[in-house]
Amino acid sequence: MNKESFAPIYLSMNVLEAFIIGIVQGLTEFLPISSSGHILLVERIMGVQSELSFTLVLHLATLIAVVIVMRKRIYDTIRAPKKWLPLILATIFSALVVFALGDLIEPMMSGSFLAICFLITAIMLLVSGFIKPKKKEVNTFDAVIIGIVQGLAVIPGISRSGSTVSTAVMLGNEKEESVSFSFLLSIPIIIASAAIDLLTEGISSVPFLPLLTGFIAAFFSGLFAVKFMLKVTRSYDGFAVYLAALSAFASADSVSARAASSAAIRSASASSSSGIRSASVRNSWSTM
Repeated sequence: MNKESFAPIYLSMNVLEAFIIGIVQGLTEFLPISSSGHILLVERIMGVQSELSFTLVLHLATLIAVVIVMRKRIYDTIRAPKKWLPLILATIFSALVVFALGDLIEPMMSGSFLAICFLITAIMLLVSGFIKPKKKEVNTFDAVIIGIVQGLAVIPGISRSGSTVSTAVMLGNEKEESVSFSFLLSIPIIIASAAIDLLTEGISSVPFLPLLTGFIAAFFSGLFAVKFMLKVTRSYDGFAVYLAALSAFASADSVSARAASSAAIRSASASSSSGIRSASVRNSWSTM
């Protein structure tokens, strides 16, 4: 039996599924809980898979959302060239990490490491809650470290916003500054990610209505998530507890999937052996 026989079967996405995935993408893109990890789980549960065009539209929606909310900070940053360097450095080091990971990334995109990666994000959020931040802006050293961490967040389950904000706080930055820097940093990353996907995979055909529904859902949920995160100054313990529980669920789901796959393989093997034995018996009778 071919390995592909045990691959999940994905169906075409309808409007309701597009709405749900759009909501999940918009919220988890900016909440510290991993958008890629949640999208993988939701698609697996619903039995659908996002086409590249749909994914790009969701990225566009979240990009517009963060630009609208952060427009004043973006304008202030553009007017102050000295603030460009940390963002540029962080973006460069993120790209270097992704490039260094190379072929290691592809196996991770299936969600095999979701449980451990959700747990890593939870631990980072918890640890950052014990740090007393100082009143300072993100410097060049901070930017390099944050960029490296953001590069690792390409792995599903490691939250880009959660890991970068936690890292910035652990480096001594106050939470509001850390969140703002993380969201500014998301802009070139979202653009670069969409551009790479577009160049490497091209555009796929998606019905207009699910596309529009997903865009609207991702845009408004993204607006809410950005505004929410900018206002939250308390600890992220609640998100950490949620991710720890999600890690346990992902771990149980992974064990169940492996057990089902093993059972299917054993069944196929047994059927094959039975067929061989039957053929041998027939051959024996025919030679008598």
